[in-house]
Amino acid sequence: MSENNSDKDLFVGVDDGHYAIKIVLETGQTFSIPSRAAAGKHLISLRDSDDGVFYDTEEGRTFTVSAQLPKFEDTRFMDYPKSELNRVLVHDALRRAGLGGRNVRITTGLPVSYYYLANGEKNQALIDAKVANLGKRVSYGDTPLAKIVANTVTTEAVASFVDQLMDLDGNPSGDFQNLSEMPVGVIDVGGKTTDCAVLLPGMVVDPSRSGSNDVGVLQLMENVGAKLLAHLQLDAALPASAIEKALTTGTVRLYGKEQDVKKIIDDEKERLTQQIMSAVRTKVGSGADLDHVLFVGGGALVLKEQLLKHFPHARVPDEPVFANARGMLKFAKHVVGA
Repeated sequence: MSENNSDKDLFVGVDDGHYAIKIVLETGQTFSIPSRAAAGKHLISLRDSDDGVFYDTEEGRTFTVSAQLPKFEDTRFMDYPKSELNRVLVHDALRRAGLGGRNVRITTGLPVSYYYLANGEKNQALIDAKVANLGKRVSYGDTPLAKIVANTVTTEAVASFVDQLMDLDGNPSGDFQNLSEMPVGVIDVGGKTTDCAVLLPGMVVDPSRSGSNDVGVLQLMENVGAKLLAHLQLDAALPASAIEKALTTGTVRLYGKEQDVKKIIDDEKERLTQQIMSAVRTKVGSGADLDHVLFVGGGALVLKEQLLKHFPHARVPDEPVFANARGMLKFAKHVVGA
């Protein structure tokens, strides 16, 4: 995308998750960038590339952002939505999506339990803090970064529901009538959390059956990494990229050869799914009264086989990894008109 082809503000869906930052543009183009950064300068690139990049924040700190970082900061802390770490990861993702120098109207998200207080009211203090955080300065040398002119904050699981109601132009989807007239459950399996939301007709959230629990794909990565370390008798932990490959292929490459670790992967997936579903059922119950149960998020892709066994009417939409970001874009552009 050319940086100077228009002065028009661009709507962008930004699912700023703990595992990856997902970007969806108005054109439908998608980007997923691992949420991997560390304070300070790390890595040395031997060529002009994005292998190791440094961002400076308004507070005077420098961060290295790279998928190749051998050690990176854990994003699973309470203040992540309003942190410098979150801010540099979002700006890095917007830059990689070709939005440097552009005015953008982004939509970001919060888990249900972060977005709403226990009494059902919006957690306005956290929402405002998240908006203020992304409004602070970040620099990347002399390279222009995206200018965030507006930031709408919504709930992550609800954004996925909006994604199923309409296309990118705001036209009703084939499922619009069915989804909007019947109660629907949305289960968003992310990096840090699994988010549940029960939507009633009229796009009303049932707070008594909605919420979050701290179980997600990052825990699966940790569990698998520990099991592989012991099983393969390694003297050092495998890098995150090797564990990710193992999750999708069931193999690990060691000493130049592929090792079959599928049983370990399957066992850990099943174990984590049981933890996820135990927490989900405390909120959603059996789901018998729901017309649909939608599994979305990166975890819906990684754990699809295991998750779909738990509800007979469950389904995983196309590209579930981008369901939140697509819904966030549609929500801002066609629902609230931010």
